Amino acid sequence: MRLLKFCDFVNEMKLYEGGNAVEDARPITQAEIDKTYAFVIKEVFPIFGLTGDGDAKPIGSFKKKAAEQTSGDIDIAILAERIAGLNGISLDQVLDFLDTKLQENGYSTSKNRGFNQVSFGVPVEGDQKKGTAQIDFMLTDNINFSTFMYHSPDFTLAESKYKGLYRNILLQNIISNSKRENTKLTDKGEVAEYRSYVLRLNQGIVEVTKTFMGAKGLIKTPRVLKEQDKFVTNTPDVIAETAFGSEVPASEIMTFENIWRYTTDSKFIHKDKLESILTDFKNRILATKVPFPTECVEQYPNIFTA
Repeated sequence: MRLLKFCDFVNEMKLYEGGNAVEDARPITQAEIDKTYAFVIKEVFPIFGLTGDGDAKPIGSFKKKAAEQTSGDIDIAILAERIAGLNGISLDQVLDFLDTKLQENGYSTSKNRGFNQVSFGVPVEGDQKKGTAQIDFMLTDNINFSTFMYHSPDFTLAESKYKGLYRNILLQNIISNSKRENTKLTDKGEVAEYRSYVLRLNQGIVEVTKTFMGAKGLIKTPRVLKEQDKFVTNTPDVIAETAFGSEVPASEIMTFENIWRYTTDSKFIHKDKLESILTDFKNRILATKVPFPTECVEQYPNIFTA
């Protein structure tokens, strides 16, 4: 999969929050979610041989919003290797297979190859008269990882004040600052190439190589040497350990508040890079056009009010 550039990151966050990939889809109420998902289980899963028992799972904000709130879509993590195995195709054929089979069965679709996802419309609660709901099939090779990365706080239990995008942006900034190794220098000692970690929502931690070398010398924004991408992990506890050390399990970093607490703790293992982490976080929050968390402004006004 491709590495996300900064402008793509913004699009990724919009996709994470839910959107209108299916033109005629409408937001659905929390009361409509159960019957709509039941329709998917009964009518759509069998097309691909899925059962929903270990091979597919609703993720994100599924059934976690207050009764009066609506959802733009239902996100479902789908185990790619299960579809490949059941249908006699290779993994790189699964996305197109999903899209084609859904269309053959009368569903309107929107394929997003960059995010390995197919969105399609189904009748709300299985009733055409009630309109269309958007369903997102999000291909994964690890449902536990997808559940972790696309976790949304349960607002019915007041688990957090903030949407999941805040938690993910901060976690991604920590990972991207956790490792940077200069691999090439110019004759003047300037950095020409370096390796670092990135945390991709649809893949996990990947070690990437970036170069500042252009046709006429150093360039301002480094480009990624995609052929040198090296997968590291998509195990949630290993991701948590990379960010915060072995004493912090993945279960402890499911909300922005918890990640913020560990990030600003005096024992934070990357505290020497804290300013860079918070500056990156500020810039990405600005790019998504959402408010800063109050904790940021109160504790680091020099960064978040500058």
